[in-house]
Amino acid sequence: MVNFFEHQQQARRNTLLLVFLFVLAFFLIIGLVVALAAVTMGGVTQTPGSTDYVVQWKPLGIIAAAVGGAILLIMMAKWVTLKPGGHVVAEQLGGVRIAPDSQDPVQRRVLNVVEEMAIAANMPVPAVYILPNEAGINAFAAGYETKDAAIGLTQGSIETFSREELQAVVAHEFSHILNGDMRLNIRLIAALAGILALAHFGRIMLHSARFRSRGRNNNNILPLVGIALMIIGGVGVFFGNIIKAAVSRQREYLADAAAVQFTRNPEGLAGALQQIGARQHGSRVQHQNADEVAHLFFGQALSKWFSLMATHPPLDKRIKRIQPRWNGHYPEPRQAFVESKAEQVAKQPKPSALDQLALLALPALLLERARSPQHAPELVRSLISSSMDTAASDLVNELATLGPSQQLALIELAVPALRLAPESKRIALIHDLQLLEHSTDLFHWCLYQLLARQLLPKGAFKDTLENKLALDTTCSALQQAEAGESVDYAQLSAAITTIKRWSPQQKQRVVEGWTAICTHDGVISTTEKKLVATLCACIESPLPDTMFE
Repeated sequence: MVNFFEHQQQARRNTLLLVFLFVLAFFLIIGLVVALAAVTMGGVTQTPGSTDYVVQWKPLGIIAAAVGGAILLIMMAKWVTLKPGGHVVAEQLGGVRIAPDSQDPVQRRVLNVVEEMAIAANMPVPAVYILPNEAGINAFAAGYETKDAAIGLTQGSIETFSREELQAVVAHEFSHILNGDMRLNIRLIAALAGILALAHFGRIMLHSARFRSRGRNNNNILPLVGIALMIIGGVGVFFGNIIKAAVSRQREYLADAAAVQFTRNPEGLAGALQQIGARQHGSRVQHQNADEVAHLFFGQALSKWFSLMATHPPLDKRIKRIQPRWNGHYPEPRQAFVESKAEQVAKQPKPSALDQLALLALPALLLERARSPQHAPELVRSLISSSMDTAASDLVNELATLGPSQQLALIELAVPALRLAPESKRIALIHDLQLLEHSTDLFHWCLYQLLARQLLPKGAFKDTLENKLALDTTCSALQQAEAGESVDYAQLSAAITTIKRWSPQQKQRVVEGWTAICTHDGVISTTEKKLVATLCACIESPLPDTMFE
């Protein structure tokens, strides 16, 4: 059996090294520019009557600060452009958002898989986009955190993958979200934009100097400086792309390992990769903006003649890591929808975490309302309101029968529709949520935390605690809730914010500690299930299977 935990740890260590090299390249580029300035602008002068040289540190320091500041400013501008979330990247690639209540059979199939994976990952459903003009098989995840995450799938992928393979690919993208890769990927886009600006500036200097020197017989050095900056910038971009590609390759290995661990079905991911290898177009993306975000994709989006520039590991290496006994032969290309429904069902893996949405058996009426931007706010308000003040008696009756896992799943499924709800309904719901901040009902307070962290502006939760105190606070809250004692909600909120920033492995150990507290007496109470489930969702960590039992 492949040791996926070991692969994850190794990939993280290598990624940290490569990010360090990227920062090092940034400072080397500044150093080269300073050296150029010293040679061409008199930054180093010889003392008259002596062989000694004097370095003019002040002007060179100003140049270094100006170059570094300009690069950082451009990086920041790019970062601000991408700050609104993953939908920006998806739309730049020509993506079309799927409405959460879409009834189109193809779109509904994709949404169902994404919803299943969100429930299995214990996180709100992200926005889903289709790239309708892309025949290649590919997918991506973009954004900064779960509240602004977006998952995109090419038309070729949804027409090619079986449901099992589609689950594996979506699980791969969810692992990027849970492992914090999206934020790193956005930063890489911004960093490369800053380095590329140096080459653009050199080109501008060269063009400007050409006009200024017309009709003059002088020794104008600006063209040489412009050419030198273009070369330095080009070298920076070259090595920046190599480092970016290397970072991406390591994160892809990590995402593959995490996805297999997540789905417990290596055949699904291996099959998806083999279908890429079997098709002529493979995973290529044709959009003009694909180069900038190539490292975000599931497969190699662009053809690279130089292996060091490839943003993804070779297909055969990825498959071998998942299936060590693979014979190296790709299957015949096939279309998933050629199979009958019975054939697709027969190929599904045995029940696992992926099947939680089906096992929860949410009523059709509630699913329909949770997916509707018009009805989702009313549904959520009814679910979290102690009075259940609504005229729809059938809705009240349905909600009254839900268990804690079903209630949490319904909230997570409703998030995409809540984001698209009419502004008046969304504002009213947020107002009601804020009233729950001081609720005496622990589960209602936990639901407030989950929804508020998804719907309120960024920065709404700033308070944090020292790491050990944060862990102790959550453990104490579990014990106090079970004993019927009061909980310090303000401190618990700060503890959640603190733990949310930890690595996935640290979060896993925290969740294991919570589970141990809940199972010490051999019984997991309803209160414990509610609290652990919502705490896991708030810190963006998968819920242990024992909590569904």
